[in-house]
Amino acid sequence: MFTAREGRIRIRGDSNPEVDLGNVDQTMMVALAVITVLALASLIVGLLAFSRVRAVSKRFAWATGQDAGSVDTLPALLRAVETNSRDVGILKDAFEAARVEGRTHFKRMGIVRYNAFDGVAGQQSYSLAVLDDNQTGILISNLVGTNFTRGYAVDIKNGEPSRPLGDEEKAAVEAAIKNGN
Repeated sequence: MFTAREGRIRIRGDSNPEVDLGNVDQTMMVALAVITVLALASLIVGLLAFSRVRAVSKRFAWATGQDAGSVDTLPALLRAVETNSRDVGILKDAFEAARVEGRTHFKRMGIVRYNAFDGVAGQQSYSLAVLDDNQTGILISNLVGTNFTRGYAVDIKNGEPSRPLGDEEKAAVEAAIKNGN
């Protein structure tokens, strides 16, 4: 046990029964010195970290648009990406419109050559079918005889002719339908 009397601490059973509080002040001073050194070391480490962060942020100032001399800032790049996204959307729409329109272009063809009349050789007569992807188009038949030539045109809508067809004309339409696939 100890008791305090007039600035002195008395400890029983100790060889030196009294301890001077002046020694306590020296201990406090050492503790304050250690805390001060630690605080200064922390301040120095903090300043070094701050300068390092600042150096890194200066390297990337162009990305935030804070660098006055930079042209390719991150906001400008983001605007360009947005513009490109809009342009891609416009191109997709235009491509889809062209694809739909392309279905109406003639691209399926079938031709059958034959001898329409006896006495005429060389398969000079023909039937030509020209269709689009919807199997809509025209069938042109040209019949060549010894003294004459006759031409006929037949509308075809969705694979169906506007009048009955002869065997060669049917073969030309079937060939045109097959050629498109």
